[in-house]
Amino acid sequence: MKTWLVTGSAGFIGSNLCHYILQSGDSVIGYDNFATGKQENVDRVMQSSDGRYRFIQGDICDSDAIDRVAEEADIIVHLAAQGSVQKSFTDVHYNNKQNIDGFLTVMLAACTNKVANFIYASSCAVYGETDQLLISEHVCPRPVSPYASSKVMNDYLADNLRSRYPDTYMTGLRFFNVFGPWQDPNGDYAAVVPKWIDACMVGHQPILFGDGSATRDFCYVGNICELIVSIVSQKNHIDGIFNIGCGVSISLGELYKTIANALIQRGHTLHFDGPDFRPWRDGDIVHSLGDITLAKEQLNYSPKINLELGINEILKQQYAL
Repeated sequence: MKTWLVTGSAGFIGSNLCHYILQSGDSVIGYDNFATGKQENVDRVMQSSDGRYRFIQGDICDSDAIDRVAEEADIIVHLAAQGSVQKSFTDVHYNNKQNIDGFLTVMLAACTNKVANFIYASSCAVYGETDQLLISEHVCPRPVSPYASSKVMNDYLADNLRSRYPDTYMTGLRFFNVFGPWQDPNGDYAAVVPKWIDACMVGHQPILFGDGSATRDFCYVGNICELIVSIVSQKNHIDGIFNIGCGVSISLGELYKTIANALIQRGHTLHFDGPDFRPWRDGDIVHSLGDITLAKEQLNYSPKINLELGINEILKQQYAL
C-alpha cells in the first residue's frame, strides 16, 4: 500500500482525487489551508476512508511542515494554488507567493526526500491567445494573466530541476477546464459549469461573460483522477508536461443549452430563455482546445466521460436528480 500526499485536498479536484485513491486501496495524507477548500469536502472523503485518510491543515509555503509530511509520502500530487485569473490581477503578490513560492516548496520537498512521483497541476491558461486551433504542448506559452504566468513558471522550474533530481519523476498536467461533482458554485470567480447548474437549480438566470461564442475544452474530474493513479502504476515512468482535456471544443452558448436540456429532461423548469450576457472580463481567453495526443501516446490517457455524461453525474451525485 502506497501513501499519497495531496495538497489542495479540501478543494474540488483534490477531494475527488483523494476519494479515488482510497477506492484503489492506498492511503492518503490530505494537506490544505482552507483558503478556498471546504471542510465538507474533507468530511466526505473521511467518511469513505476506512482509517486510511489523514488530514493536515497547513500552508504550502511552510517549508518545515511540508518537508515533515513529505517524508511519509511515496507520491506527491500538488494541486494547491491560487486558482482565480481575476484575483491574480488584484493581488499579484499573493498569487505569486502561493503559485510560485508554494510550488517550489512542495517540489523541493518531494525531490530532497526522493519521493518517487511528483505530479502537479499546470493549466491551459499558460497558452493564452493563440492562432492554433488545436493547442499542443509545442505551442509557446503566451500568458495573459499573473495566474497564467505563475503556472508557466511552475513548468520552467520543474524543467530546470528535473535533471538534478533523477530519483523523482516530475509530471505536469495542463488541465483544460475541469468540472464535476462538488465543485464550488459560489463566488465571483467560480467555474462556469457548477455556477450555471447551481443558478438554474435555484431559479437564477446564469451569467455569461461575452457573447457566447467563446469555446472551451471541458474535462470531467473522474478522467483526471483515473489518469493520475494510472501514471503512478505504469512501469515506464515519463517526465514532462502534458495537455489533459477531452479534445472536444464547445461554445459557452452550447454549454448553456446542454445544461438546460439536462435539467429539463429531469423535470426541472427553467424560467428564462437563455443566459444573462455581460461584457468580457480581463484575462478571459476566447478559444481553448487541447491536443491530447501526447498524453494518449505516452500516458495511455483515454478520457471516458464527456461533457454530457459529466453533467449527468453532477446532477445525480450532487443534486439527486
